[in-house]
Amino acid sequence: MADRFVAGIMASFLFTFGAAIFFFRDRFMVFPMAMFTFPTVFVLGLPQSVLIDWLLRPLRKKRNVLVVMLEVLLYAAAGVVATVLLLWVVARELRMANFSFYVLGMSAALLYYVCLLIIRRQRKKRTA
Repeated sequence: MADRFVAGIMASFLFTFGAAIFFFRDRFMVFPMAMFTFPTVFVLGLPQSVLIDWLLRPLRKKRNVLVVMLEVLLYAAAGVVATVLLLWVVARELRMANFSFYVLGMSAALLYYVCLLIIRRQRKKRTA
């Protein structure tokens, strides 16, 4: 669970600064992005990550490209679900938002997945 927490911190910082600078093109958007990114990652993203790992546990023994692609698709879907839930909590309605918000949610979830993979590989190198 500690690796998920560290990956969440890494992904939150990277996503907050990346979205503020490259998507909004405004450095003053860092703080508003952080206000939504950190709670979303830790309240919605970590439980979804645990659920994805639990669902894919039987397939983990075969670490092939198909399993990795399935993980990528599940994490992208988890990003969309987290975005929908965030928009519902903030706006109190389930209407379709701008497509770019869903892209931001998917990219944040995939960035979290990449950070999690890096941390897990580093842990494997240290134990091996």
